[in-house]
This record gives sequence, C-alpha cells and structure tokens, in this order.
Amino acid sequence: MGWVLVFESYGLITARQGINNSLLYNVSWVYIESTLLITYFYLLEKNTLFKKRIIQISLFILSLGLVNSIFFQSITHSLQYYTLLPFGLLIVILSIRLLKNILNLKLYPDHNLMEIPHFWISSTVLFFYIEALVLFGTYQLNPGFVVKNVNILFSINKLMAGLMYLFFGIAFIFPHLTKNLNILKTGLVFLFIITNISVIFSFPLKF
Repeated sequence: MGWVLVFESYGLITARQGINNSLLYNVSWVYIESTLLITYFYLLEKNTLFKKRIIQISLFILSLGLVNSIFFQSITHSLQYYTLLPFGLLIVILSIRLLKNILNLKLYPDHNLMEIPHFWISSTVLFFYIEALVLFGTYQLNPGFVVKNVNILFSINKLMAGLMYLFFGIAFIFPHLTKNLNILKTGLVFLFIITNISVIFSFPLKF
C-alpha cells in the first residue's frame, strides 16, 4: 500500500500541473500492479500445470507490451490499453478461478466465507478490472463520449479503485477486529488512511 501511496501521490501532483503522466501509470499500474496481482493469484493456485500456464501467458503478455511500446502505443504518451487489456483479462480469469475454488470449497473448506480474506480481495479485483477495461476500452473506441461524461465515469472508477484498495487494507484485519480492541483501533486508522488514499489519488490520469 505504501507503493500505491507513492505513485498515486506523484500522479496527482503531475496531473494538477498539466504534466502527461502516462509513463507513470503505464509502468506502475499496467505493468507493476498487474504483475503483482498475477503473482498473488499464482501463489494461491494449487494446480501445478495451471501455474505454469500463468507464467507462460504472463511472459507472452509482457512480450506483447514490448511490441506495443515500440510500434503502437508509446509508453510515455498514452495509456497502453493494448497491454492493459490482456493483463486485465488474465486477472479477471484468475479472480473468477479463485472465487470458484473458494465457493466450491476446494480452498479453505473449514472457514466461514465471510472470514476468508482472499474472497473479498478477489471479488473487488474482479469488479474493478471489469470496470476499468470497459471504461478505458470505451475511451479507445469513443473518446468523445468519455470526455463528455468524464466526471461521472471517473467517479465510478475512483469508487471501484477505492473499494479494491480498501479491501486490500482490511481483508486480513477484519476477521480479528471483534477479538481485540487494539486491533480494532489499528484497523480503523488503517481503513481511514487507505480510504483517503484510494478516493483522492485514484487514477488522476491526464490523457
């Protein structure tokens, strides 16, 4: 979360100064965050063959990103949707797979569903990436529509990003909140900080 705070804060500063921060968001969000999320799902995957497929597909997408940067979408000039799309689709698939395994009791069969952190994290990741792919995909096809409705569309985007970062912060704390008052206080403070980070700093991307 500290990494998110740093790059979102810098993104906010550059956006307010009218500086094109595409490089920041391409590197930090499209590449680094996507890779971290894929690694997260990879570590939770139990099927050895499927884990190999995750690595192979991820390397292929990174190769596509290199080709995209050289020939189609400059990494410094605009958001690389052609790279975000395959990364996002892979993350959506991995989110659905993890949720399916949890709901089918293949993972954590002895746990209450509401107390499984990975259930909440994968759910919010799923909804955020579906929304983000639709939003930025619409911008690729019909930029005028997005620009015309930028306030409402990016308010939804910020809300979804905020929920995702929020659950990143509290998913592992929530099951223990009612057991220890000190943990509860710490969790509430952390919740307040993460909420402000995600709502204020989420995606101040300058097109």
